[in-house]
Amino acid sequence: MKLSKQIAEKITKEMMNIIPYNINLMNEKGIIFASGDKKRIGTLHKGAAKVLVSQKIYEVFIEEESMKPGVNEPIIINDEIIGVIGITGHPDEVRPFSKLVGATAKLLIEQESLNKKTQNDRMRCENFYNELLLRKTYYDDEFLQQGKFYGIDLTQKCQAIVIKGYLNTKAFKVFIERFRHFSTINPNKMVLFITEQNNVSEVVNALIKRMEIEKIAIGDKEELAAVSLEQADNAWEVGNKIKPSKKVYYYDELKLFIHLTSFERNNLDSSLSGLVNSGNNQELFHTLQVFIEENGDIHNTTQKLNIHRNTLNYRLEKITDLTGKNPKVFLDLFELFCSIIWYK
Repeated sequence: MKLSKQIAEKITKEMMNIIPYNINLMNEKGIIFASGDKKRIGTLHKGAAKVLVSQKIYEVFIEEESMKPGVNEPIIINDEIIGVIGITGHPDEVRPFSKLVGATAKLLIEQESLNKKTQNDRMRCENFYNELLLRKTYYDDEFLQQGKFYGIDLTQKCQAIVIKGYLNTKAFKVFIERFRHFSTINPNKMVLFITEQNNVSEVVNALIKRMEIEKIAIGDKEELAAVSLEQADNAWEVGNKIKPSKKVYYYDELKLFIHLTSFERNNLDSSLSGLVNSGNNQELFHTLQVFIEENGDIHNTTQKLNIHRNTLNYRLEKITDLTGKNPKVFLDLFELFCSIIWYK
């Protein structure tokens, strides 16, 4: 363990607010790291040098060899001297404060060490889950052992659940900790990893109830988590186009339509540009989405859009005029449906 300049400055500042004496804090080489006398920072403290040699408290009663009167005490943690604390003043006056400052310094240094360990552990954990997100090669023994350390069994198939929404609230951060195995992509997107059998439905049911979550997408169970994640992302992208009102998208349910997106598109989606640029707030495009989602049912579509039947018929005619495809004709509707999937 080493004494950092930052913690040395913190100890000196805080303790000099309490006691009316100058404090010097030296590192393991006797160099002054922090001091109430700023001019001495970076210089060798001769009293500290003597402490480091003798490994005992060294007191100076009268000024000698450029050393001012004071008490110099080693900072010992785990049987190792990591620095020296010096309090300037007559030893009989400052000696009681030396013990107080020494004990406080040890507490602060140990706390800093614990904080660093916690931070390093958190970073290692984040790095592991980030690698799990991206890794598309089979897991070696070392990576499997890392997973075991974090409580996830990567010898089992893994299922990725992507959630999107307002996920940066304090309440949601507390809630999501219960699932243990997750990675934050950004404040609005997270990925959960599930390896336990028959546990996905329970997780999804819990997630659905959270107001912060707008959309959930679930990949299949796969040997590699990154493959399931890619499936979940594809399910979200396609599902949001053809079923925009739904909250949960399963890759397994959308697999056919996702595969359609990999076909050569040419200019088949260009027919939708007229819809997007026509009307207020892309109302024709949205009308077509709802019409498809409601399986072409006129009544349900008007109810969902909160418009009159005649208004819907007018919009469908307008879509026909702009695209050359009639939504009421099955094959034309299928082509429009594919165009929505392919539309960027």
